[in-house]
Amino acid sequence: MFMNKYNKDNKNTTRITVALVGNPNSGKTTLFNALTGRNQKVGNWPGVTVERKSGVCRKDRRLNIVDTPGCYSLQPFTPEEQVTADFLAEKPDVIINVADSTNLERSLMLTTQLLELGIPTAVALNMRDEARAKGIEVDAKKLSEMFGCPFVSVSAAKKQGLSELVAATFNAAHGAPPPVKRYENAAQRYAQIESAMKLAVRKSGADMSLMDKIDKIVLNKWLAFPLLAAVLAAVFWLSAGGPVGLLTKLIDEKLTPLLQFYTRSLCAGAPQWLAALLCDGVIGGVMSVVSFVPQVTALFGCIALLESCGYMSRIAFVTDRLLNGLGLSGRSFVCMLLGCGCSVPAIVSARTVKDAAERETTVTLAPFVPCSAKLAVIAFFTSCVFDGNALFAVSFYFAGLAAIIVGGLLLKLVRKDEKKEGEFLLELPPYRLPQAKNVLRQMWEKCKSFLTKAGTTIFAASVLLWFLTNFDFRLALCDTENSILARFGKIIAPLFAPLGFGDGGCGWQLAVATVSGIAAKETVIATLQILLPDGVQNAVSPLGAYSFVLYNLLTTPCIAAISASFSEQGCKKGLKSALFQTAIAYTFGCAVYNLGGLALRNAAVFAAVATAGALCLCTVFWLGRIRANGDFPDRFAGRKRRKRG
Repeated sequence: MFMNKYNKDNKNTTRITVALVGNPNSGKTTLFNALTGRNQKVGNWPGVTVERKSGVCRKDRRLNIVDTPGCYSLQPFTPEEQVTADFLAEKPDVIINVADSTNLERSLMLTTQLLELGIPTAVALNMRDEARAKGIEVDAKKLSEMFGCPFVSVSAAKKQGLSELVAATFNAAHGAPPPVKRYENAAQRYAQIESAMKLAVRKSGADMSLMDKIDKIVLNKWLAFPLLAAVLAAVFWLSAGGPVGLLTKLIDEKLTPLLQFYTRSLCAGAPQWLAALLCDGVIGGVMSVVSFVPQVTALFGCIALLESCGYMSRIAFVTDRLLNGLGLSGRSFVCMLLGCGCSVPAIVSARTVKDAAERETTVTLAPFVPCSAKLAVIAFFTSCVFDGNALFAVSFYFAGLAAIIVGGLLLKLVRKDEKKEGEFLLELPPYRLPQAKNVLRQMWEKCKSFLTKAGTTIFAASVLLWFLTNFDFRLALCDTENSILARFGKIIAPLFAPLGFGDGGCGWQLAVATVSGIAAKETVIATLQILLPDGVQNAVSPLGAYSFVLYNLLTTPCIAAISASFSEQGCKKGLKSALFQTAIAYTFGCAVYNLGGLALRNAAVFAAVATAGALCLCTVFWLGRIRANGDFPDRFAGRKRRKRG
């Protein structure tokens, strides 16, 4: 049983476990936040990495609410839906079924399945304000009579009807056991739902096609990608330029020198090496990363806005058509989208991809999406080398998309696709005004995570780098050129010469920064700040800087993401993925640097080489299509026979 004792003010009261169940995009999480407020506990469901949230209801502390993953059916098709089905199989005390009032017909299908479980159930008719704005009126009383359980009209976003919902939930938990409704086949479910829609739902003559009109533009096959580019450019302009960019410069140019000045004053009588460690190593390294917290926070605020308004789902829909040619689906893109925050959850979420070959490809390609750590590298070079031009930042994201396309084509060419288990189904949620509270919460979580890493991983890396930069193999103080790090850097620097790392005479410093990024990509910035105190803009050409950033975006990710890849695929396939990512990054960096230099020297020759490269890419895609269709040998065998005849 889920009922347990809860001690408050030395009084024993009965705690009732409430399962919050509903379709994705039904407002379930918003309702959970409205009911629990800050009384939330976050963890993982046993045996899986799906996030678990639970919290005590603010309006009635006898209710402990558990937010289950969104599902369309109790017949699970994904790990998230399996989690919900397993939890309901343990018989919680009561269920709150969250139904979307603007799309009630779809929501009621899950309702009919929940009522078959014999668990007390209350249905929250959410988004009543949006339904009324669209001319939809839902008779909750009539639905309660038809389905035999309480239906309560609420608006989670505006916190309306919550008291009535809590009261109905408590009464359902303590009332008589509900009659179990049995359906002999699917037709009976649809018949009852159709009857309910006719008797309890009224639609006025209000204009219901505004969303469709917007989608005709947003999802247009010719306008979708230019619009996406414009949105990304606006996002990076807001996050990298304007007031946010000024704040970053203020931290980097004012606050950091001020902290270093006062630290040197406090260390006036201390050994010189200690002052240098604190000022140049710790403060210089850590603050170089902290200075980009405003830009990272602003970026994730923009992403939260895009998610809340419904545009992010449209991006997944648009890219599904593109990924189909790579043997992937929009489900893979949803995994990759998580990579905007961190590559680790993007890799782990690939478990939701049913096809084994597609799942392995998703794990390999997901790190090509720039994460928050890589964003700091992009922002650093955009500000220092490219004068804050947002177009350069956007170009790196499209370079990541190009790497996904090229990498997907190559992987499709070398492996044999198996038949997919099913098509990718994606619901396009209605356009909504984002909630400031939810957006600010996501911004704070990302900012806190970024600062935590700066205070731990980056701190340790900065101290180590300072030591390796200022001591030789005899552990004696020395200049940078004779340090341990310089000796190591000069050994590996020739490997990166074709990528233009040594373009400005600082090849070993850039090579060392690249290697340090294996610990965490933010460490690249800290390393450059320590090794190049005069500024990276004076150490490398713009073309070499672009190649450097591109390589670090596409190469093997941080050690945490590598570990996740090995865990999901096994050591052998994980190693193959790491080598493949490194090869793609090296190829892209080498191509950009050398073709860019060729374009500057001879535009005509560059045009010819670029055309040949495009033809090669088309050939690879064509071969991949043949291989996917399973008739690769037959086509070429047929051509040989015709030549003989």
